[in-house]
Amino acid sequence: MDFDSEERQALDSMYDAILTLKDRDELHLFFKDLCSRNELCSMFHRWQILELIDEGKSYEEIIRTLAPEDASGKTEDSPASSRKGRNATKVSSTTISRVKACYNNPEGGYRTALRRLKGDKE
Repeated sequence: MDFDSEERQALDSMYDAILTLKDRDELHLFFKDLCSRNELCSMFHRWQILELIDEGKSYEEIIRTLAPEDASGKTEDSPASSRKGRNATKVSSTTISRVKACYNNPEGGYRTALRRLKGDKE
């Protein structure tokens, strides 16, 4: 994704602001102000997909994990169910594909973050 110099300067300013935040609570407040609920949900759903890909899960397993079927065999997609948390998510194969393509980039941001998280846990 290419940005012109003005856009990059604005992004850098935002990144600098994020880097000043000291803990998860501050990050949560910042992102809650910065993003709509749907935008924030889209971001954490991508992260959930990434973690499942990193665990070696298939597309089908990811979809089953993040978009379980109700008793009638239909995927939950009512407005009320969207507030229940991660298991009420509709997951598209397009999103899984995009996350997987980024995951497969050894120099990408996902790999850097995962590597550091795993290093912190070891």
